[in-house]
Amino acid sequence: MHMIDQSPAISFQTVGKKFCRNLKRSLFYGTLDVSRIFVGVPPDTGRLRKDEFWALADLSFEVHKGDSLGIIGANGSGKSTMLRLVSGIYTPDRGKIIVNGTVGSLITLGAGFHPHFTGGDNIFFNGTLLGLTRSEIRERYEDIVRFADLGKFIDAPVSSYSTGMRMRLGFAIAIHTKPDILLIDEILAVGDVNFIKNSYDRIEAMVAEEGVTAVVVSHNIGMIQRLCRKTLVLDRGRMVFYGDTQEAISNYYALSLQHKLGSAAASTTDKFIHHHDCPMQIYIEDFSIRPESSKNASEITTPSTVRFQTTIFNTLDKPVELPTVSILILDPGMVELYASIQSHGQHCASALIPGQGSILVQCEAPYLNLAPGEYRIIVKLGGAKEGIFYDSVLVTRPLKVSWSVEFLEKVSSVYRECKLFVPSRWTVD
Repeated sequence: MHMIDQSPAISFQTVGKKFCRNLKRSLFYGTLDVSRIFVGVPPDTGRLRKDEFWALADLSFEVHKGDSLGIIGANGSGKSTMLRLVSGIYTPDRGKIIVNGTVGSLITLGAGFHPHFTGGDNIFFNGTLLGLTRSEIRERYEDIVRFADLGKFIDAPVSSYSTGMRMRLGFAIAIHTKPDILLIDEILAVGDVNFIKNSYDRIEAMVAEEGVTAVVVSHNIGMIQRLCRKTLVLDRGRMVFYGDTQEAISNYYALSLQHKLGSAAASTTDKFIHHHDCPMQIYIEDFSIRPESSKNASEITTPSTVRFQTTIFNTLDKPVELPTVSILILDPGMVELYASIQSHGQHCASALIPGQGSILVQCEAPYLNLAPGEYRIIVKLGGAKEGIFYDSVLVTRPLKVSWSVEFLEKVSSVYRECKLFVPSRWTVD
């Protein structure tokens, strides 16, 4: 009777990996450790010496065969170190790593290419470096060429290739090595839309149909959502969450916000946090979102009407003109600005805020066409016309946007990573 192999593809058991910040001291420690091994004394890798730090600490998890794992975290959290441990480039200083199966890497695509060889020559050259025999390469040669989609450039020297062309060829070779475990590290950041779509489709097929285990490291949350069933969140070398991808992303966003604001500010129960550099003679007293589609003020289901309400207080004794109100919608890390809604029109231009009094400013968006996901909101008073921001607040709760099932069916597309959907009406004459 054939027994099903239940052993995990990857197992980390209280794994730790440390590095030294000082190069000279690092070389000294390396020489010392090698000398100890040479005389039969095991090196003491379980404790930190001067200038050393844990890049990864006490990491324990399992990935089963045929699963897809995402790894997310801020720069310096240990993501690339973890991939190098799986691939065998690094060895752990503490704990145990078990890897069952051959490992294929999509980390440094095309690193072994010879610039003066043609693309076809490099398929054999690079394929051999990745462990394929010449007969295996010959069997897969046409499939590699077809996937790389380089046309006549396959017979041109690689030195004439663009970055995207090199990546396509490297990716095509790597996926045709047919590994048991596939390591992917930000390799799809370059390339045209069709190539990225084909790459996603190919990785999904390898996982679903061929039982390949995929481990994906990326800052591209859309890529993680599409390719990974489970996701691990790292923070400063430690695992803070491991489980369902959507829940992992929520944890990652919350963690990013916590680091952005500082732990004291992030733990506040206030609806928003004022920027400390603003003079606040005129300040935002209250801000709320009133979605038509939901009773929850921080959740919107598209398509629906959304009303933004801002209460502004004037601390001065005399009335003042209403400054420009700007509502900014940003990504969870507050780096990319997706939308800016500013107060304009006759009603706003003539409005006055009474002395020692407040005014309610409302903005209605009949159609908020953001893609599904979580967003951050910043509200500002003032702008270029006023020459100063009287107040700026960060809304503490993220804005969650989802699409109704009916709407999702209407706009279903291969381009799943858009952040803005443009409503349109098409006709054919």
